[in-house]
Amino acid sequence: MKKIMIAIIVVLLLAGCGGGGEQVQSGGQGQGYVFKYNDTSIPVNTDVDPILKELGEPLDYFEAESCAFQGLDKTYYFSGFELTTYPINGKDYVSSIYFLDDSVSTPEGIYIGCPVDKVVEAYGEEYTGGENAYIYQKEDSSLIIIAENDEVISITYQALVEGLE
Repeated sequence: MKKIMIAIIVVLLLAGCGGGGEQVQSGGQGQGYVFKYNDTSIPVNTDVDPILKELGEPLDYFEAESCAFQGLDKTYYFSGFELTTYPINGKDYVSSIYFLDDSVSTPEGIYIGCPVDKVVEAYGEEYTGGENAYIYQKEDSSLIIIAENDEVISITYQALVEGLE
């Protein structure tokens, strides 16, 4: 349990409430890790409006004042995952995608419950995070995979937003 709490703290620190900014660094499709749901590609740090139009009505929705940017952070709940946004200049951008269960997987076939050796097979040995935490960085995103007892228990796509105002 202690290891899970440490892993969760690592994820929260990466998502943290750092200083905000006004300019999205990449904003481009395919600039890092991209989650695919049905026929919809969902990269982080991109305008969420076209993505939401493709995904359709969420199962649930939550918003709260952003601790890093001016405006509201919004969370949309879909079958198997939640999508969180951050605001800049009146637009919302994808901040994170968090898997809720094993009904979704990464394009490389990683899902909650799969063996952790499949993670290293799919993404390689170049990760940070320490014991049971596999953090891969690519362009403006990170893929955070937490394991327990050699099994994946958490998967998060996270935007790297440090320096945005």
